[in-house]
Amino acid sequence: MTYDLSDSRASLVQQPTAGYDDPGLLFDIIEEHFDEAAFYFQLWDRAQDALDYTLDEVRRGPEELLCANIDGLVVGGEVAAERMLWPAIEGDEADHWTGPGVATLALLRRPGDDPLDRILLRLPSSAQSPLHGIARGLGLTQRSDLDERLRNALYAADEDKHAVLLDILAERGVDPGPLVGMCLQGADMNAIRSALCAVRYSANPSPHTHAVEKLFDFGDARIRATALETGHLWGLPAARSARVRQAHAHDEHALLLTALVGGAPEQESIFAALDDPGHRSPALRALGFVGTQRAAEACLRFIGDADKRAAGLAGEAFAMIAGLNPGPFVLVSDEADEPVPETKEAPGVSVVLPPLNPIAVAEWWKGKRSNFKPGLRYLQGEPFTPATIGERLARLPMRWRNVVLLELALRKPGAIPVSTRSWTRRHEERTRTLLAPAG
Repeated sequence: MTYDLSDSRASLVQQPTAGYDDPGLLFDIIEEHFDEAAFYFQLWDRAQDALDYTLDEVRRGPEELLCANIDGLVVGGEVAAERMLWPAIEGDEADHWTGPGVATLALLRRPGDDPLDRILLRLPSSAQSPLHGIARGLGLTQRSDLDERLRNALYAADEDKHAVLLDILAERGVDPGPLVGMCLQGADMNAIRSALCAVRYSANPSPHTHAVEKLFDFGDARIRATALETGHLWGLPAARSARVRQAHAHDEHALLLTALVGGAPEQESIFAALDDPGHRSPALRALGFVGTQRAAEACLRFIGDADKRAAGLAGEAFAMIAGLNPGPFVLVSDEADEPVPETKEAPGVSVVLPPLNPIAVAEWWKGKRSNFKPGLRYLQGEPFTPATIGERLARLPMRWRNVVLLELALRKPGAIPVSTRSWTRRHEERTRTLLAPAG
């Protein structure tokens, strides 16, 4: 499904070339590579959870161009490193995370160079710092020889950097070691949440089970959501009980998890949440993954809702269940009552969901409804079955692909979910693992 939105893809531009063996290498060529790489890094990051990108489109678009420009910076040698890359990491002028991130990726790809210790000196303690791009670069760099050194850095670091280093280790799939248990029981909210992700990679998670269970009902919603996911990935019975209880209270993430792994009786809490205006939007999002004829018709009721955020989510969910191409049904600007708001589903991710024409969509549904059997689950108008999900993933927009992959992980004991901020090759590697028969 793709919405007819303003195109977020940049045109594919021909990358600049230069004779890098020429002592008179022009600095403006290096600067152009750096600016292009920073631009495509941001575009690539946004595309990871976008409605208008599939995985292959991410790979052939922003990812390919990001890597090409990083290659240009690596070939730029010492000139690029000293005049552009190190200043981006060590200077005080960073105003966005992508600059330090690009510099980190390029420096770590230089042959024969070992800049890790110097880079770690600038690792920030807050994910809000533009220098957090350094952490993104460290998580993405494809050098397995850094894994043990990064884990050692966790144990040598001050407590205020534990969260950032745990995020790096989790992105790289590295066992964080026993310190993760202390972070789970600490007072730093960021470190707790990061530890909940990193502990999934522990070689022996059993010592941490009780600490994770205590976080199922934690006051902070993001910690609570991450704890529930970890508990379900480990198959903890207490995780299911907590999820059912929280879904009855219309907790946003519990509703989504119930759509993914809950049975029909448990999913009644999602339909009930539609009557609660304060929780209607997350309920509509969840119904898209329930995927039944009943869920589609529940979404249809709210496509014309006065709350434009709810209306946009209802249209998105209905389209994904029924296989509607929403483009022809989008309300043009002069028909909409007000500007379409941005929906923030995750930090740094904005998804514009334009409202659809409720009358036209209802008329379309009249001609399609008989194709849908009550109780059967559908995705993009076709039955959602284990036999077809592998092929279907290639056609899903990233925003939906990531959630379906989470479901596959939740349903496979001992599995690890696919990172939503990783290289497409790693997406594909972990997807194959999730699709492989258990045992």
